[in-house]
Amino acid sequence: MRLSRRTLAATAAAAMMTLALPEAARARPDAARAFITELGKETMAILQSQDPVSAKASRLEEVFRKGFDFATIGRFVLGRHWNTVSPQQREAFLKAFTNFVTKSYSRRLAEEATIDGFNITNLRDLGENDYLVQTVITRPNAPSLNYEWRVRQGESGVKIVDIVVEGVSLLVTQRSDYTSAIQRNGIDGLTRTLQEKADRGDPPPQGAK
Repeated sequence: MRLSRRTLAATAAAAMMTLALPEAARARPDAARAFITELGKETMAILQSQDPVSAKASRLEEVFRKGFDFATIGRFVLGRHWNTVSPQQREAFLKAFTNFVTKSYSRRLAEEATIDGFNITNLRDLGENDYLVQTVITRPNAPSLNYEWRVRQGESGVKIVDIVVEGVSLLVTQRSDYTSAIQRNGIDGLTRTLQEKADRGDPPPQGAK
């Protein structure tokens, strides 16, 4: 559950993620808190189990797929390119992007993470349907980790749309990286690369732990 500062390169730009929804669809503070609490408990139970790494990774992948809004995240990281590619290209990218993120991070987390505590320390209403749930993750014989989870109410319920570490948005960094990749190889090239990495079981980018 570690993300290096070097690969998380932007700050307040997480606000660009905001997509207004009707009043009735807005997440409530208790729903956001309960959602992150449940995901934290589920993740801790997996990591603290005696299952082999492969089994832990498989279970964590299910948690990621359930907990993250990959459609919203994928659209954001494509930026302006989202409106220039075909519906078929969007669908293929979202599938490859989701596969890569869930498989690579679940494997890395299952292999390396040792956690003995997960607590919510604060919750901020960001407006326009978003909440920032601040947490502290404790580890035996290691410094605690401070993570903030940006959550949003959508059609399928409350989902995570960004992770913020010390004010720095992972999502904005991903957008910068993927924009560069599209400029080099196009959207089809990026999609192929992501799916190939997912199939091989490649780890997340260097430092993105």
